Amino acid sequence: MPNIFRKGSFAFIAFTIAIGGSPAVAQSLVNSQTILILDEAFFPAVSYVRLGDKLTFINQSDDTRIVEGANKVWTSGGLATGGTFVYVVDEKTPLEFTSIFGNEAGLVYQGTLSFDDPPL
Repeated sequence: MPNIFRKGSFAFIAFTIAIGGSPAVAQSLVNSQTILILDEAFFPAVSYVRLGDKLTFINQSDDTRIVEGANKVWTSGGLATGGTFVYVVDEKTPLEFTSIFGNEAGLVYQGTLSFDDPPL
């Protein structure tokens, strides 16, 4: 019985490390995030970021989209379906960004960045 307990405990610890990772691994993953541009929304709708994070926007919608930071602080230009745009978060990064359908302002939706810690 004790050998089974030890084997079970070892498996649990290995599983916990594999799922949770170490703080060093978690920190390295924080620096790159993907935001999907969908037909009428962003996924995720809120991205939790830190200075220096690299955001990769990927257009998964059926049409060309433009993604812009508030007040046009940055812009992706037209992104065809499957197109990508990379933006690095800095001190001037606005907390809101929008997607525009093609070159029109007819379909506009918003995404949000937050410097808060993500919820559990």
